[in-house]
Amino acid sequence: MADSGTISGYFAVDHRTWARVCGFGLNAAVAYLVLSRGTGKSNRESAWSVMAIEKYTSISRSRAHDAVSALIEDGVVRKLREGTRPKYELVPWHLVPGSDPRPPLSSYAQSAVDKALQGKKLSRWDTSTLADAVKKGWLIEDGDGKYSIAPRPDTDPDWTWLPNELVTGAAGETPPIELIRQVQDVMTLRLFIDLYHAQNLREDGGISRKIIREKYERVKVGQQGPYDVWGFDSESIYVSWVGPAVCHRRDELTDAEKKAGKNPAVDFFRRMEQLVDLGLIEWVPHLFESDEPEAEIIHAVGIAGSDSLEGRIGFAADEAGRAMLNDQQQQYVESHACD
Repeated sequence: MADSGTISGYFAVDHRTWARVCGFGLNAAVAYLVLSRGTGKSNRESAWSVMAIEKYTSISRSRAHDAVSALIEDGVVRKLREGTRPKYELVPWHLVPGSDPRPPLSSYAQSAVDKALQGKKLSRWDTSTLADAVKKGWLIEDGDGKYSIAPRPDTDPDWTWLPNELVTGAAGETPPIELIRQVQDVMTLRLFIDLYHAQNLREDGGISRKIIREKYERVKVGQQGPYDVWGFDSESIYVSWVGPAVCHRRDELTDAEKKAGKNPAVDFFRRMEQLVDLGLIEWVPHLFESDEPEAEIIHAVGIAGSDSLEGRIGFAADEAGRAMLNDQQQQYVESHACD
């Protein structure tokens, strides 16, 4: 496994391992994040244990112990040292049992592979079977009837980098993982971590609008000299079933949900709303060149009234636009709640 080095103030979890541990329940997922926070530059060995889980979350000692035991039993975590100061290894994804993406070989195919590697005489059926093993990625044909073991295709880590404060909290505040744990939905926690994996601040300003976007309708509200003044009304929020959204799609809705006009995104948007309510995600409108997917960002236009750079840009743009409107146009803007 390639050593990624370390980024000061951050720790990492493998995106594929994270998806797997979420299947063990909320406590196990939280425990895995805490153990990961305690790793060093290899993101592999951790001296953090049940005591750290108790310290940074409200999970009781017995439940924390059960959560760590579940991770060990599955093979995503290995205990390296016993005693009052235990040490753990977060097993690299390609060494986790059952994680190999290649189609499994039958017992007969495995026997044929063993014969080929030992240089034994092969039957016509063996040769046909070995061709299938090559196709599935288990063997490499070297020529002249000789074969070698193919390397596994996914040995490089797929890191999700997370701030240390996600586990330990900042300035005495409740850690984000504890806030989400109190929601009691492991999929909300999974969504939060998966969004870290998906985001690209430099290219997309955060989460790509190809995954989730809030569409605004542009309305011309005034003009002064050569300048047009535009207002923007929020139209709707859309999600595409790609990346971090895929596992949250639910096609089987209850009768009550159908009657209320819900769609397969009901769980996704509920979880997004929970993260927004907790203050862990913020919607920041951006002005783009056009509605086309290839359009570049012009600049952010924060509307939350915060003191962030985006908020100050949005406030300045709003003030400038309103200063160019007459009283009647101002009233139109207020009545239509344009931003």
